[in-house]
Amino acid sequence: MKLPLKKLLVPIDFSAISLHALDYAAGIAKTTGAEITLLHVYDAPELPKNSAFNISDLIERGINEKINEVKANDKNLYGVTLKTKVVSGKIHERIEEVAKEIKADMIVMGTHGSSGLRKIGKLLLGSNAYRVVNNTPCPIITIKETTKKINFKNIILPIDNSKETMKKVGLAMEWAKAFGSKIHILALTAFFEELVVQIKDLKEQVEEIEELLEKNGIPYESRMIRHQRISESVLSYAEKVNADLIFIVTEQENAIADMIIHSAARNIVTESAIPVLSMNIGK
Repeated sequence: MKLPLKKLLVPIDFSAISLHALDYAAGIAKTTGAEITLLHVYDAPELPKNSAFNISDLIERGINEKINEVKANDKNLYGVTLKTKVVSGKIHERIEEVAKEIKADMIVMGTHGSSGLRKIGKLLLGSNAYRVVNNTPCPIITIKETTKKINFKNIILPIDNSKETMKKVGLAMEWAKAFGSKIHILALTAFFEELVVQIKDLKEQVEEIEELLEKNGIPYESRMIRHQRISESVLSYAEKVNADLIFIVTEQENAIADMIIHSAARNIVTESAIPVLSMNIGK
């Protein structure tokens, strides 16, 4: 089965993590038949208004030459349809704009974590990465580590009892069918949340998801955990089951739940060594 993915957008700055994200996207493209648009965003230097020298053309020519080298030397890209886009401006703004312009179905992006000012010249710090995650019009996979082998066998699906969870389940099922993945349902609750998330309702939500997976022949496991901190529980469990991908939703409607889930989503995106697929249900 093919995922409904026709266009992937991959921001690239030639760092190791962005090239790893490109290989990751190529793995998706080979299964889905999607084309990849490589996006490089650069800072255009300021020149006098009456200057006849067009430095942007020179910069873009050099960048395109470097991109062509990547295409020629990366064997993982063989057989994948590639397009290139080079623009100037603020990276998070340009990613959002280009994603809309090309009608991207998914963004695959390397990030550099949430700390280390020396990384500012590179793709995105964790905080800015989450800014992109929270504003892009399509799902986005963020990748922070190059050491993680590209695989799609085990998917973590953290859930609550909201209707947004079911939107995430649909994409997870399509992903599992396409890649032969196993879904690990992870229901999380805490004492102070039980005014918002009723345990009985959450169990019913788990049972509903299990029934859907069984009907579609998708292997799964279910686990309910009372947590101290959502992000820590999700990441700990993901490491325990050797997860390859974590699915999250980055917006909720309930104001109280939003403070809990929204904060957890941010932490998962910025802290996870495992790739994270984020869906912004508000877009």
